[in-house]
Amino acid sequence: MGDGLPAKKATTAESVVLGLVRNNVVRRSAVRLADRAIREFLRRTNNPPGVARDEWLTLRGLMYSLDRALDKGLISEHTLRGLISFARRRLKPHPAREAFREKYGDYPPGFLTISPTRACNLHCKGCYAGTEEAPKTLEFNTFDRILREMKELWGAAFAVISGGEPFMYRSGGHDLLDMAERHPDMYFLVYTNGTLIDREVARRLEELGNVTPAISVEGRVATTEERRGKGVFGKVMEAFANLREAGVPFGISMTATRGNCDELLSDEVVEFYFEEQGAMYGWIFQYMPIGRDYDLSLMITPEQRLRLQRRIWQVIREKRVFLIDFWNSGTAVHGCLAAGRQAGYFYVNWNGDITPCVFVPYAAANIYEIYERGGTIMDLMEIDFFKEIRSWQKMYGYKTRPHETKNLILPCPHRDHFEFMQGLIERYKPKPINIEAAQAIRDPSYCQGLKEYNRACAALLDPVWKSEYLQGLASGDEHPKLEPVAQGQRSGAGAQ
Repeated sequence: MGDGLPAKKATTAESVVLGLVRNNVVRRSAVRLADRAIREFLRRTNNPPGVARDEWLTLRGLMYSLDRALDKGLISEHTLRGLISFARRRLKPHPAREAFREKYGDYPPGFLTISPTRACNLHCKGCYAGTEEAPKTLEFNTFDRILREMKELWGAAFAVISGGEPFMYRSGGHDLLDMAERHPDMYFLVYTNGTLIDREVARRLEELGNVTPAISVEGRVATTEERRGKGVFGKVMEAFANLREAGVPFGISMTATRGNCDELLSDEVVEFYFEEQGAMYGWIFQYMPIGRDYDLSLMITPEQRLRLQRRIWQVIREKRVFLIDFWNSGTAVHGCLAAGRQAGYFYVNWNGDITPCVFVPYAAANIYEIYERGGTIMDLMEIDFFKEIRSWQKMYGYKTRPHETKNLILPCPHRDHFEFMQGLIERYKPKPINIEAAQAIRDPSYCQGLKEYNRACAALLDPVWKSEYLQGLASGDEHPKLEPVAQGQRSGAGAQ
């Protein structure tokens, strides 16, 4: 399995921690105590009341999701050790983080998102990474160096892997899991279509103990296969079964479009994936009009966006699940995470191009060029395009005073504030990472359409921000009465 180090036996201290975590009575008591402590701590922070509430609900969802997975026996001993080790490393002070803060005034980025290959065995409609250009692959040694520098220079121990299809990555005789094995002191979240996770791959994931797959679905069977291809849903179900059998925690990843938005978090879909299938977490990405066949008409409408905002917090509150919508959950993470913000990230693709975000397809640097001139990933902090985005984040709402914080339900400088991003691209001229990105920024109807969308969303969501986040609510911690979301047919998420 590559050239990594063999797994170490648990120390006495680790064995004690494992025993306590496995003890249902002790663990549940600890979760309840932590829930109350986090809630009270966040109440006292200098954040808008609604932001503190959403932070609490999100952290609570994470704790209870882990508790349920352990209760159901969905996490193997070795995988649990990996999770505990990662949590310990993340909470422990690291000299690199302190040195970074001393130099820049903020803590470093918390992770990188890396797409090591564009190769994919599917051809999904509206794929953000899709392009008609030939597949490319990030060299294994370069990939390895990036991860080493993250640890050494940022004190980071977490990497997000996207694609293409990450399980198709091959370079120098190595695959993605060889990389995970080479870095046992890191934890990897892998976005995947799931079709390549057979029993052997699941077994290897369990042996590594430091990888969790987030598998793409679009709702029910018909909706998933309409976008991803006939037969894909069945392969995803096989992947779920293989991961459950191996004891590897997994989640789901969903793209909200105009066609499936109200289906994604319907009662039957939530029950099917989180209860029946055992998904431990969920990510929702509102469709971004970039990549293959970009199409503004696939974006969810402002009204759908508000319904989704209402529904996601209802599900998180009532079901206590860890669920993130990278736009509606901007309130829980203080806005945009791009461009190397404190605890945020940069994006590196298969060409070595570095963009501020997965959904901003304009590169201000290339990792191969940085390394050729003797640089490191620290060089990214000095690039003006990225610095301007970080300045905007601080002006807009990252750690600002409560009543100076702008609408964090509209956190994206590209999709929600396109005029700003367009000006930045014109000024600094970052390189489009594919032909579609080059076409989009020169397309008047595309640019005008995004600006009109921004205005419509602001007209609907700015009053929500002011009334429910800045002013708080009478009870101090409750969202207002939630309007019902269209549930569609009640035949189960797995029904045709």
